[in-house]
Amino acid sequence: MKSTLLEQIILRTVDLPSMPAVAAKVMAIADSNLVSIAELEETITKDHAFSTRLLRIANSGFYKRNRQIDTVSTAMMIIGFGPMKSLAVATSMKDLMSRSGPVETMLWLHSFGVSIAASLLAVETGLVPAEEALVAGLVHDVGKTVINNSIPDRYAPLLVRPYETGISSVEIENGALGFNHCQVGGLMARKWKLPVTLEHVIEYHHLEAGLEADDQSSEMLCQLVAVADALCLKVGVGMPPVPNVQVPMDVLGISPKALDGITERFRERFEQEQKNLSGSP
Repeated sequence: MKSTLLEQIILRTVDLPSMPAVAAKVMAIADSNLVSIAELEETITKDHAFSTRLLRIANSGFYKRNRQIDTVSTAMMIIGFGPMKSLAVATSMKDLMSRSGPVETMLWLHSFGVSIAASLLAVETGLVPAEEALVAGLVHDVGKTVINNSIPDRYAPLLVRPYETGISSVEIENGALGFNHCQVGGLMARKWKLPVTLEHVIEYHHLEAGLEADDQSSEMLCQLVAVADALCLKVGVGMPPVPNVQVPMDVLGISPKALDGITERFRERFEQEQKNLSGSP
């Protein structure tokens, strides 16, 4: 199927959202030749829910630097402008959810879990910066959120089937819809003009063919997120564990013993972060 035909099929079924206003403004300011710290801080702090959630994410995982980050200006100094731009996009993911319920909670918990697991794997392997892995984990399944917003009654049963059958979500979606969340997310990433590494993670984190072989940074990040995704499915984040899921640890050169240690650290960290996460706007 040609990509243009696939896009037409997707767009007949799914409404691609615009980037939330605060995230769009943050990206525009960060991309300008004359970056204004004051303007960036003012833009973020004007949106209380957004700034609160951003600070909570900045204080989780591997952004935290042995002290509480309690202001947007501190977050910008510690995180930096480049990562701040990506973090702003990741923070806006929850704003895409058109409603709040068990399905939406499951999607958010899974993405947050993958962000934590990806950070731990990044530290273990040294393949990518932990901060980059955290953001990639948060955004990797944005396509699922977009589809769920458009056809919730039709999509909700598809979301739970991997947990019941062990069949991958991509396989289930292709059979039922004729497209999958990776393809929808890739379209949205291009519409939003996201950094290319995030676009690639969103579109190729299930390690399908299509990613250019010479793009090693994107390839490593996709592999890392794929392992983090499988680990969360195996452990059961937001839903019961997926039956017989295989964690593709060989793509990162991780031994079974090392994976056991990472899994245990993940359980502990996710438990610590879940209480904080549940209170986020």
